[in-house]
Amino acid sequence: MLRSVKHYRRPESVEDAVALVQSNHNAAYLAGGAWTVARGDPALEMVVDLQDLGLNFVESTLEELRFGAMASLQAIIDHPGTSEVADGLLRQAVHYVQSRNLREQGTVGGTLMTAGSEDPLTTALLVLDVETHYADPVEHRAPFMSFVAYRDRLISTRVLLTELSIKRPSARSAAAFEVVGRSPKDKPIVCAAAFLSVSEGLPEVVRIAVGGLADRPVRLHKTEHVLRGQLLGSDRIARALSPALSEIEPISDYRGSAEYRLAMAEVVCRRAVVGAWQRARRER
Repeated sequence: MLRSVKHYRRPESVEDAVALVQSNHNAAYLAGGAWTVARGDPALEMVVDLQDLGLNFVESTLEELRFGAMASLQAIIDHPGTSEVADGLLRQAVHYVQSRNLREQGTVGGTLMTAGSEDPLTTALLVLDVETHYADPVEHRAPFMSFVAYRDRLISTRVLLTELSIKRPSARSAAAFEVVGRSPKDKPIVCAAAFLSVSEGLPEVVRIAVGGLADRPVRLHKTEHVLRGQLLGSDRIARALSPALSEIEPISDYRGSAEYRLAMAEVVCRRAVVGAWQRARRER
């Protein structure tokens, strides 16, 4: 409950929304409201409703897929353009974020700004060519990987995430998503996404991300470098994963120990890369 809220604002421009929140330390953006209400911050005095900012769009063009930060998670799943990008990687990942009821309420922006270690959406977006738009209140653009790395700083300066744009991959590419959870529909304990594009029968672009291992989803750059330009098999992929995963200090909690998470990270990453590789070769 938000018992301490005294002021409700519904601005009509991004600039006004950012100014309201940045000028009041006890103010917060109100998007879908799932996280804000659940958190129930007793110091919260003002909520700034984002409904009138026109950020609830999902658009698909020949060059890219764009969605506003106020687009619901379910809208990402329902939009036909989402299934056309990277073998429906985003649709698959979003299914694991929340139940259907919460996906109708939860927004893309809210999910990304509050994402935990194992967030499937963040993990999937890390392997795509994504540009993040945010206002401070002037609009800035940055690669999604930079947004993930500096998210805590962006939150502390109270910026507003406004939009994400995803470039359509080449025809000779494929993606895969793998999870380990307590049940097939449960939130992942560990998840992995992989994206590959193929040129002359070999992987030209390799991107691999894992969630649920570190304090946030991460890209495995060393593994990507080793696998680029190589014929891929399960053993080669496993050998390439080991050095990169060993550099990560695994988290541990009631859902999985550090040892369990590390072991499962190797399994889901290997499966994701194998799946993307086999699909990319078939679709050439």
